[in-house]
Amino acid sequence: MRLLLEKGIEVEVLQSAQKEFRGMGRVRVDGVDLRDGSRPIGVHLDTPEGFLYTRLQVDKVIRIRHSTHIMMTANGVPWERGEYLDDYGQPLVWLDRGAESVEDELQMVLHPLSVKLAGRTWRGFSQHFEFRSRTRKIHRLLTHATWEIGGRITGNTVLSQGQCNMPVYRGTKGTLFTTACLRTLAGYGNPQGYSFQFATRAGLVQGFDFQYHPQHGALLQFWPDFHGISSLIESPRGEDVLHVLDEYRFELARRAVTPPKWLLFARGALAEHEARDLWWQALQHVYGRIRKTFTVAPAVVRPCLTTVYETCLGQRSHRLAGGGWTTSVGGGASRGKANRLRIKIGGVAVDHEEMLYAMADKLLPRLAQQGVRQFLPIVISQSDVTEFGMRRKIDAGIQGDLHCASVCATHRFFPSDFWGGIRAWRYLADKSHALGMEIGHWFAPHFSPRSPLYRQHPEYRMIDAHGQPAGGGYGFETLVVADWNTGIRDQVISDLRRWQQEGGIDFLFVDSYSNMGMLQMNYSARMRSNYAAFARLLSDLQKAGIRSFCFESISALGTGHFGVADLRGERLKQDRAVAGQNDFGWWVGEEDMAFDCWMNVVPRHRGMSELKRILFRMMANRGYVNYQSLYDQTHVLPDWWVQLNHLYNQALPYMMGQRRLLPGDAGVRWENPEGDLFWIFKPWQLAGEPLRKIRRLDGIAEYDWSGSHMPAWKVFRTLSRSALPGSRAKLDNGHPE
Repeated sequence: MRLLLEKGIEVEVLQSAQKEFRGMGRVRVDGVDLRDGSRPIGVHLDTPEGFLYTRLQVDKVIRIRHSTHIMMTANGVPWERGEYLDDYGQPLVWLDRGAESVEDELQMVLHPLSVKLAGRTWRGFSQHFEFRSRTRKIHRLLTHATWEIGGRITGNTVLSQGQCNMPVYRGTKGTLFTTACLRTLAGYGNPQGYSFQFATRAGLVQGFDFQYHPQHGALLQFWPDFHGISSLIESPRGEDVLHVLDEYRFELARRAVTPPKWLLFARGALAEHEARDLWWQALQHVYGRIRKTFTVAPAVVRPCLTTVYETCLGQRSHRLAGGGWTTSVGGGASRGKANRLRIKIGGVAVDHEEMLYAMADKLLPRLAQQGVRQFLPIVISQSDVTEFGMRRKIDAGIQGDLHCASVCATHRFFPSDFWGGIRAWRYLADKSHALGMEIGHWFAPHFSPRSPLYRQHPEYRMIDAHGQPAGGGYGFETLVVADWNTGIRDQVISDLRRWQQEGGIDFLFVDSYSNMGMLQMNYSARMRSNYAAFARLLSDLQKAGIRSFCFESISALGTGHFGVADLRGERLKQDRAVAGQNDFGWWVGEEDMAFDCWMNVVPRHRGMSELKRILFRMMANRGYVNYQSLYDQTHVLPDWWVQLNHLYNQALPYMMGQRRLLPGDAGVRWENPEGDLFWIFKPWQLAGEPLRKIRRLDGIAEYDWSGSHMPAWKVFRTLSRSALPGSRAKLDNGHPE
């Protein structure tokens, strides 16, 4: 059945002679195939109690205004094995007496679209589904499609910024692309090789799909009204298609409507830099809409040093290779007490209550002098460590239930007296602000199972399919995910508001954002998810004075802030540094895809000149790399790194406008009313433009530059005729939406 949604927009609906729905086939927009029509787009749904809808019967196709409604009967059978599990991971069986099949309603709604975006006309359609039943409830609907401009992935390039996938995939039949999080790179295809397969959109996985063909044009797919959606995007070896699986998750209901997904195509030849400019503008549009929905202000990447990674990556006695620091347990020299944690900062050991003071006095001035503008210290909120860390298992009796996890096992998001309390934090924050730095702290969507919040309010916990608290892969005796739809959000807002008012806190680093904050559903509360509730929490925290957020993932609500492994072509070994697959090498040479991302890496087999070039290119795209192994306990950075920090800080006020890549990978241009900023990778000549005054930035000062020829590895800005000499752009913490 061929549907002409609008002139030039054609969709095939495949059905059997008995009108059984087989899926969507060929899709053409303006004469270009957008997918391999031989692989139908499938729709799958079930109920938690074990009804599988194995057949969809097309009843009729109607037009309502400009929309096409495909009305179907969903025929389900009682598989009996349900989604709920017992304590041992066995699926519960639901005994259905007599019912051989059931019938419910499903609609697929298609609506033609024509929109202007990034100076181009995009045409296509929106697609969504509506489920209705009198007696049964569902909480998820899965679509499985393949999308390939021209009908095959070969020749197309997929641009997909993600924590655990390569950001640029140049499609071929013989290569693998996947957004699944594997335990090791060699684990693909092994059922036990996955940390998790479906990942949250605008979290671990990019919040939209983008691919382009140099002759045909660009394909963009996104949700204007964003909700919690988990996806898998994959092109297996041996196949010439790109699979896109989207699972819509909503509260258990008899009527469920998926958010419309827009599928848009802009026809026309594209050079590589033009296509990447389109990707960047799509990111601004899609993520800007999400931030506007939840009223969350954007953030920018600044030179940041964190001791969170230094402690997380350490072993017992915690002497790290590279930027670590030493801890030990023993008598406190200054207080004469036993069982005190001693921490060496700047070569001097101090008691744990003195740690923040030592950081403020010995570490922060050095960092500020080296151009570091953000500092994220070790986790100092109340946790298992601060409450139970100095007790032994035997103190609770040999059959006692004392269990102590890490500082991630939060009791309350407020400074612990163990680390000097709010007074010590205030000292650290005041010192940071006096030095022109921002101070942040670790935050996460989970708590310790021993937290008083959970003891007093067990309903605050996410409950998984086992009927046990959701541990997010770590086990419910270690961590328990919070349900942010409950009263726990008010408790946390109250604590963090007080922290900000009494101590001063500028930003939060949100850990485990994707794998623990977004994946879980509360099986004891209609299977509701956390995405919207958590986004509203962040909005309220900004209103309380915490200006911005960075995430251990990518996010529409802030900047990415995550670790990567520099594999250099080797298999990822199991260690505590990295969980799951990623590769710093994926980003080298593709630094424009690291926009708004801060990465922590221990580089391997790379010379200083290469590391300098990578950081320069990252900075050009408002990204950053922390080379953790290039400094030791003194936290003294190499001279070239310090110079680049100062250069980036000087350039950043002019990097809030439109980003455009120069042809031939020659550099990056940021367009501003006061004049454009250029990061140059190859010698570049300003031609075909009105001659304007050019200034070169060297990290310390600006000076006039004669001529329009710009040498490589330098930064320049042009002055508009209206700009006064020496004028400065205002840093407004974000680009115009």
